[in-house]
Parts: sequence; C-alpha cells; structure tokens
Amino acid sequence: MGTFSITRAWHNAAPSWSLYSEDKDRIISHVGVVDRNILVGDKVARVAGIQNVFVLPEFRGKGFCDALMNAAMVKAAEYGFDFGLLFCIPDIEKVDERSGWIKLSHSSMLFIDESGNDGILPGKNIAMYFPLKLSTFPAGDIHLQGIDW
Repeated sequence: MGTFSITRAWHNAAPSWSLYSEDKDRIISHVGVVDRNILVGDKVARVAGIQNVFVLPEFRGKGFCDALMNAAMVKAAEYGFDFGLLFCIPDIEKVDERSGWIKLSHSSMLFIDESGNDGILPGKNIAMYFPLKLSTFPAGDIHLQGIDW
C-alpha cells in the first residue's frame, strides 16, 4: 500500500472516481476508474480504465472485488463509456473473467511515456475489456493516449 497511502494516482494517472467498501471506519476494498479517450486503429473509444484494485487480505474471498468491479462498470455505463479497460497479471485474469471481462489479443499497445515519447506497453500484463455502450472492441493497434494506469 506504499503508493496508495500517498496518492491514488498510478504512473501519475489519477482516477476520475473511486469506489470503496468500509468496515468499522476503515477502507477494506477499493477500485479507481480513469476516464480516457484512446485510439484503437483509427477509431476513438472512451474507456473507463480500472486501476488500484485492492481488498485487504482478511476480507478476500468474500465478494468485495466482484461487487466493486460490477459497481464501477454500472457507473461507467451510466456515464456513457464505450468500454471498461484494465491491465492485470495472469494470476488475477480469472477473477476479472468471472466479472465479465474479456481478454484482448491486440498485437500492439502504445502509450506516451513520462518524457512525451511513444512507447510499447510491456507484455507482462494482460489487457481486458468490458463491453458497455459498444459490445465488440474494435480491431487495430491500441494507443492509450497517455501513460498507462
């Protein structure tokens, strides 16, 4: 919780909104959502980017993550987003799949690094989308139009 105890921003991308659960006046689970217009091929898509998902260890396995992720996507749908978008590690992929997230198989994922240059997002993370206003993610290379979140 080092970075999160200081700022909710990941790679200087602060969430547009956060959802959390409390127990006895302490936050026990959290999800942040970034509002971003990205390029997919030659199309612009407005995505609700998921970041900073956590559940305290003693509360894991009780549905807090699923509830927050679902609530975040309900809110994103109300706000008119095209898709949800997240990056996860292989160990967590199944958690996101059970909430309706779909793995992307795009060949290239570009971002703008902190010095303003285009870079290729490392392949260590799995990109997944959640259908909202649009049901099918467009084909083509993805450019995040900023740093990853």
